[in-house]
Amino acid sequence: MKTYLLASLTLLLACCYVGIVGITFAADSDAGEMEMLKFPESYKSMAVSNGGTISGVVKFEGDKPEMKMLEVTKDVEICGATEKYDESVVVGEDNVLKNTIVYLIDITAGKDFDKTAKLEMDQKGCKFTPRVQIVPLNTRLTMLNTDRVNHNVHIFSSINTPVNKQQTKNRRRMPLAGVKKAEGPVSVKCDIHGWMSAWIAYVPHPYFAVTNEKGEFTLEDVPAGEYKLGYWHETCGTNNEAPVTVTVAAGGTVTQDFMLKLK
Repeated sequence: MKTYLLASLTLLLACCYVGIVGITFAADSDAGEMEMLKFPESYKSMAVSNGGTISGVVKFEGDKPEMKMLEVTKDVEICGATEKYDESVVVGEDNVLKNTIVYLIDITAGKDFDKTAKLEMDQKGCKFTPRVQIVPLNTRLTMLNTDRVNHNVHIFSSINTPVNKQQTKNRRRMPLAGVKKAEGPVSVKCDIHGWMSAWIAYVPHPYFAVTNEKGEFTLEDVPAGEYKLGYWHETCGTNNEAPVTVTVAAGGTVTQDFMLKLK
C-alpha cells in the first residue's frame, strides 16, 4: 500500500511539473511574438535651436473593421453604464487609425522631456484612458480611479519590475514608481475587470507620438539630420525591419503618412 501511494504521489507531482513548464513556455512564446519598439543605445538631451517638424496621418488599409462589443461581467451598474468595445483597432472617418505610436528610432541627441506635462492614466467607466501611454524613463505615472469600484493595475513588464497593485474605490490617485530601462509597449490589464486593456511604452527620449482620433501625429523640435521613422500598432505591427528614412532641415517641415494593415 505504501509503495502504491508513493508511486501515485510521484506521478501526480510529475504531472504538475509538466503542466507548470508547459504554461511557462506558452507564456514566454506569446510574449516573444509581440513586436516591440526600438530604442537607441544612448540618448543625450541638449538645447535644440531651429529644429524641424515631422508630421503626418496614419490610415488603415482595407475595409473598416467592425468593433466587437465586450461583455461586462463585473460591477455592471457602473461598468455597464456605457457599452464597451474592443479598441485594438479604432478606425475613424476616411480610415484614419488611432493609437499608433510614431517615433524616431535612431536619434541619439535632442530636446529633453517636458517636465510640466502630467502623466496620468485613468480608469473611468471601467476603461483605461488613454489606451496607449508614453512614459519617460525615471518618471512617475499616476493611475487615476474615477469609478466607485475597486480596480487592479497589472503592468506586465519583463525588463523592468512588473506592477500588480489593487487600487480601491477610495483611492483616487496612485502614483507608480518610475522605471530605469526603456521597454515596451507592455500590456496593462485589470485583473478584476478582464476586458480592460491598455499599453505603456517606457521611452528614453521625447520623440514619440500617439496618433489621435484623426490619425494625426507630430514630432517637434527635431535637430536637423537624417532619421529612421518607425511606427507601432498593437494589431498592425511595426516597420522595424524597414523603417522610413526622413531628412529634417533646420526649421523645416517633413510630411510622412503611413498606411497600415492587419498583420
